[in-house]
Amino acid sequence: MIIPATYLRLLGCLMAGLVLTGCPATGQMVNFDPRAMSPHRANANAIQEEALTIVVNPFQDARPQQQRLGSRTHMWGGVTNFNAWNGNISEGMANLAVAYLQQGNWQASRGGADQANATSAPDVNLTGTVLALNANAKSGPMFTEIKVDMKVQFEAKNTKDGSSLRMVLGANGSDSVTIFDPKDVERLLNLVAKDLYKQLFQDLTVKDRGLHLRSHTP
Repeated sequence: MIIPATYLRLLGCLMAGLVLTGCPATGQMVNFDPRAMSPHRANANAIQEEALTIVVNPFQDARPQQQRLGSRTHMWGGVTNFNAWNGNISEGMANLAVAYLQQGNWQASRGGADQANATSAPDVNLTGTVLALNANAKSGPMFTEIKVDMKVQFEAKNTKDGSSLRMVLGANGSDSVTIFDPKDVERLLNLVAKDLYKQLFQDLTVKDRGLHLRSHTP
């Protein structure tokens, strides 16, 4: 059987398109496991002056859409959904906070059952409310645009003087790739989270065994 050259060229174009943009999705879920990247040391000296103990309690998930982070829209139709930490955003964000604090030389640990056996109260209890955590991608001919944004309200309670502070921080990022891989989304999630915690460290200082905003410290 002889296949006309026109059909062969069409088949080649279709196969190339599938390689570059992927087949239409059927609504499957892709799960990410964001991890802490290399540490920021900008505030390390101030931190080491007073070796504070910080306990990070579970974060609250206040996102309007809690079933997923977002999705990838394929050029030829179909959607792939994204999630992180198997949907347990509260625990995942708290663990990420501990990892970044420890990388910055803070004496940080998770709250919960382990903390119940502690012999003394920590200097600071830290928690957060996740206001936004979105990851979306849109594929076109030979490209996929990826966008990620985060917004978290942090709250730190100082044991010594009973004071507390709240601050809302946000970070976002975008990327464009020729051949899409889900790891591209996870990499951008990690970069945006790193930027978020960089802001947190830059805004905090240590005084009287507590955390305080730099702008409010004489």
